[in-house]
Amino acid sequence: MIVLPFPAPPLAVLAALDLLRSVHGREGGQAFPASAVAELERPWEPASCTAELAESIWSWCDDVVLWLNHEFAWRPAQLIPACWREHPHIARELPVLAVLRWEAEASAAPGQIEDWNRYALPTFCDRMTDRLGESTCRTGRHQAWPAQGRYAHSASQQRMAGRGPVP
Repeated sequence: MIVLPFPAPPLAVLAALDLLRSVHGREGGQAFPASAVAELERPWEPASCTAELAESIWSWCDDVVLWLNHEFAWRPAQLIPACWREHPHIARELPVLAVLRWEAEASAAPGQIEDWNRYALPTFCDRMTDRLGESTCRTGRHQAWPAQGRYAHSASQQRMAGRGPVP
């Protein structure tokens, strides 16, 4: 096979996307209260989801990473590292990229796929490469967060100064 099909989302992810689509396309164009939408699980934002749905999203993202690495990464430095789950900057963006691709695949015209190829994927790859820098993750050996010490120091200073909690 010349190209592989994009991995389908798990049923739980599809159900959440269908619910959101139905809210978005309500009859009569009546706005759905923003507070109600904020309470819905949004698969592109796993922090808004139950643990069960989030695990389905992460599993789907594993499949999407394999697909992306096969279909779009020619050089080793372009690969999404196997340790992507240990990189919040990658893990936060992958579900968005996956949902955008899934929606583009369902489109009746090629415009959304072209936009995904032209904008979503390249900007994701550029940000990932920039944020990983020269880390060994790109060569298959995970490197712990280099800024962790400074972050921990800053967070403890904020707490000591009474500036509020740090997540």
